[in-house]
Amino acid sequence: MFPDFSDKTGAAIKRAELLAQELKDESVATGHLIFGLAVDKSVCLHHIFADLNVDPDMFSLYVKSLTREPPVPNGPFNRHVMTAFQRARDAAKQLGCAKVEPEHLALALMSVKSGSCYETLKEFSIEPTYITALIMQSMGLPLEQAPEWF
Repeated sequence: MFPDFSDKTGAAIKRAELLAQELKDESVATGHLIFGLAVDKSVCLHHIFADLNVDPDMFSLYVKSLTREPPVPNGPFNRHVMTAFQRARDAAKQLGCAKVEPEHLALALMSVKSGSCYETLKEFSIEPTYITALIMQSMGLPLEQAPEWF
């Protein structure tokens, strides 16, 4: 379904889908997606959140407590997730990568200022721009190269 996404990114999306099913949500939201990325110990986001004392399970538990996001008519992903997917593609292209890696998707999620990921980050007092800087640092790139979507 995502030929331009790496296997690792695809696995994170699959974990997000499984969490949505477990929570009986009708669509995959950004909160599910951040969990899918953060739970993989080989993804920088896992270590970034670990340094901030945020366990990936905290995301799944907090997402569970939020008001359910509305279902979508044409697929399993809500509109905020679709925005993140497109921005992740843009980030990969801008940074000269052939495939969308988890870091590109994480950067994209930090740019979406609504939805369950954003609400969860606010609850944990985590500033998305700070996480963006740490993701860029983990990729060995200066913050100035971070994509701007606004």
